Amino acid sequence: MNLTMIERLKEMQQEEKDLVFRTFDSELALKLGIHLIEEAKRRSQAVTIDVTLRGHRLFLHAMEGTHPDNEDWIRRKNNVVNHFSSSSWHTALRLRSENKTLEQDFGLPSSDFVLAGGGFPLIVEGQGQIGTITVSGLPDEEDHDLVTTGIRTFLSQQG
Repeated sequence: MNLTMIERLKEMQQEEKDLVFRTFDSELALKLGIHLIEEAKRRSQAVTIDVTLRGHRLFLHAMEGTHPDNEDWIRRKNNVVNHFSSSSWHTALRLRSENKTLEQDFGLPSSDFVLAGGGFPLIVEGQGQIGTITVSGLPDEEDHDLVTTGIRTFLSQQG
């Protein structure tokens, strides 16, 4: 494993420590979802965005130019986030660096789990992970970048 991969994995671990909400409810899910849509529009990207709290979908929006398959990608990414308690891209890069697969090493079927970027744990101070914030429609790293940048700017605006 090269040093840049080690650095990238550490960076992603830090993102999961930094991108934490003080509180979270359905109103905040709506504001966050809209914020992520605006971020995608600024980048001229078309994505489907999902915010789920304890298995209850609070926000879902598919932008023009997305595909119904994006919702299945979201479901599978969310399963990875919930199983490994880290972002789907972090898990994907970590398992690749360890030469592990979901099916062979964890018994997780590809019909329900996918090692792809864009799924991020919804973490609240004092509660830990309570849901997922997920983007689908772009290449892995771009999905991950959109969701993490979007959460970071949203949290900074919340004060």
